[in-house]
Amino acid sequence: MHLLALVVVVLAIVAFMPPPGLSAQAIECDEAGTITRETYLSGVSEHERKYTIYLPPCYRATDQSYPLLMLLHGSNADDSQWARLGFLNALEARIHEGSAPTMIVLMPYGGSLANQNHFNGLSYDAILLDLLVQVDERYRTDGRRALGGISRGGFWAYHLGLRFPNSFVAIGGHSPFFDANHAEPAYNPLDLAQSINDDTHLRLWMDRGTDDHAAGGIDRMRVILRGGNVPHEYIVYAGGDHSEASWRQFVDDYVDFYAGAFTGEDWQKKVATPENEQGGVELWLPAAGFGALLTSIDSADLRAMLTGALEQRLILSESNANRLWRQGIDLHPGIEIVPDGKLFFALWREKRKFTLMPFDQLRLRLRPLWVDDAPVVDQLARYPLVFASENPNFSSENLTRITLSGTTALARHTLPAVEAIGVEQAASGIRDYVRRADYFQITHEASIAPTCPQHSGAPLGGSNSMCMMRDHARLFDLLGVDVVDLTGNHINDFGYAAFENTLAHFEERGYSLVGGGRNLAEARQPLILERNGSRIGWLACNNIGPYYAFANDDAEALGGARPGNAYCRGSWLREALALLAAEVDLVLMTVQYREFEAFQPVRQQRLDFQTYAEWGADIVIGTAEHKPMTFEFYTTRRGETAFIHYGLGNLFFDQLPWGNRRFFLDTLYIYDGRLLAVELFPGIIEDRARPRLLTGEDLFNFLHFMFIQKNEF
Repeated sequence: MHLLALVVVVLAIVAFMPPPGLSAQAIECDEAGTITRETYLSGVSEHERKYTIYLPPCYRATDQSYPLLMLLHGSNADDSQWARLGFLNALEARIHEGSAPTMIVLMPYGGSLANQNHFNGLSYDAILLDLLVQVDERYRTDGRRALGGISRGGFWAYHLGLRFPNSFVAIGGHSPFFDANHAEPAYNPLDLAQSINDDTHLRLWMDRGTDDHAAGGIDRMRVILRGGNVPHEYIVYAGGDHSEASWRQFVDDYVDFYAGAFTGEDWQKKVATPENEQGGVELWLPAAGFGALLTSIDSADLRAMLTGALEQRLILSESNANRLWRQGIDLHPGIEIVPDGKLFFALWREKRKFTLMPFDQLRLRLRPLWVDDAPVVDQLARYPLVFASENPNFSSENLTRITLSGTTALARHTLPAVEAIGVEQAASGIRDYVRRADYFQITHEASIAPTCPQHSGAPLGGSNSMCMMRDHARLFDLLGVDVVDLTGNHINDFGYAAFENTLAHFEERGYSLVGGGRNLAEARQPLILERNGSRIGWLACNNIGPYYAFANDDAEALGGARPGNAYCRGSWLREALALLAAEVDLVLMTVQYREFEAFQPVRQQRLDFQTYAEWGADIVIGTAEHKPMTFEFYTTRRGETAFIHYGLGNLFFDQLPWGNRRFFLDTLYIYDGRLLAVELFPGIIEDRARPRLLTGEDLFNFLHFMFIQKNEF
């Protein structure tokens, strides 16, 4: 067996050993703990390596087993760093006074390997895993482990802890070094953190100073953890920087964290969400008519109405009111209650009102509302309308969410705007929202060109040619992009080689691609998404051109053979949509259509999108319109209802008119293979480079404009 695989197996076995009880209590032993530097033969490097180890007071006088804390040093430091900072002195003082449990502290010496990003064979992570096995054999450890690190050591701590979460109880990062481009996604903590469950047992800590040069990466990790609702502790120390003088001031806090990791004190008392109970859950959501002039309600208002306060905006059906009363909900007698058959029409008519309904009663012409500007399904642990039930109506394992966005071109005036504020700031206004989805799609308009924004030779798009800088492509990583829609009509402006290099970059980053490729077959290839019991087929195409943007296999045709996007040729789509509809549960189609300076579709656009629905598309979205456009629930001749959104508007683009700065993000709620509902995120572009959620009066005015002044339902 490969050595690293063997190490992982041993770690897993030890991690699941039943731990003995442990609490922090004053010890009567008068001995001091011991600190020694030891040598061992590494089974990975086959050379002798060194580590420093702290054994607690009375270790040799008893046969007790202890938890193990592994602390990693930073760059240009060694295994004496933690002792130099005073951590061991502070820990031993706490042990004697009874405020910290006894523990073994292991401090490896990383040497040059600790500064190398190798993750196979002779690599620092393999060295550390091997050392842990040998320490367990040499010392009386009880199977519980925590690990932490400073700076570069913080990277390794999170790297190991997130890769092998069942082997550790806690991870600490003290000015940890994180960077999106520092390691491949399979090994980068910023990528690994995206898969942490919000019910994780891991206790997570990060700290930094206000003047810490590692702050950018740490804050990026913070956003990822917050976006996933992952419990963690995050401390920013005023005046702190990236130095031993700074870290030395905070070792007492570090001791408290690791002590708590082993005693379990003050750490995430688990909220037993009913979804984990036998029988499942019954989930209720706030919902409104699709054209309602609100997107969210406050949790304080929700709690008040559930304890008897009068909420004038609330409408309930008779049967749902009775079900809530049977659940012990004390509703105000003045709340508006309507017969079951009239609830939908009441909500459709009353643009400022909402209802509470079981999840399974949602329908496409209703819209789920948020609570405190966040989707309800992301906060079930603290949400009051989740009931244990023998007849459950919701499981997160059956829900798939896809968030769709409109025009993105990090080009022209947007390019210097992003350069001025940085990609982190550019992403910050929507990042927390779009990362919640299972899949986030971005429409790609401009390829990465090595000379961008300058061009050599005559660009295909002339003076209006667009390109994207390679560094700005990091924006896609920050946003957690899953699917790149390649139907943009500027993708070949800087030449076919630029587009091919962009394809290679996206493939290296692990994005799924749709609507474009190196040849016509690739461009037409449907994307198949399989998640949580749903199978979704996705086709994308360019309806308008220009000709050189289309993939072409004919060397004799205008422009010759080239990469590009799929032209929305009717003969192909009629067949492709029908075949795809037979293969999957749901067909999603995104379209680069002719751009109109209008909020409503022209007659031909309406006919084309409806035709795509007739041919088999369940969802048709216009991704190229520079203004947000209206919606349609189209009933096909098959008797099925297709959701059509004629245009999402710009997402990252440099146009300044009122309508061109406002947009929608549409999140599809797909449950058990069917489109249950669509959630809307109305936004505005700030500074030509930072889209964000609309709020307050701006939100109301935009929704009023789209749903009342431009209403075409």
